[in-house]
Amino acid sequence: MPKITFNGKETEFTAGESLLAFLQSRRFAVKSLILDWNGQILTEKDPLDTLYPKDGDTVDLFSMVGGG
Repeated sequence: MPKITFNGKETEFTAGESLLAFLQSRRFAVKSLILDWNGQILTEKDPLDTLYPKDGDTVDLFSMVGGG
C-alpha cells in the first residue's frame, strides 16, 4: 500500500484516493484547514477532489484559530 508523510508520520493511503477523500476519511473539517502538500499551500478553495497524493508525498495540516 502506498504511503505519505502526514503531519510528520508515515501513513498508508488508498492508491487513486483524492486528497479530499483522504482528509474526509479521517474526519477532518476541510473548510477550516490549510494544507502544505509537498511545499504547495492549499485551502478549501483549491480543487482537493482533483489532487491525488503519490507514494512518498508529504502533507501537513494546519487549522486557523481565532481569538482575542
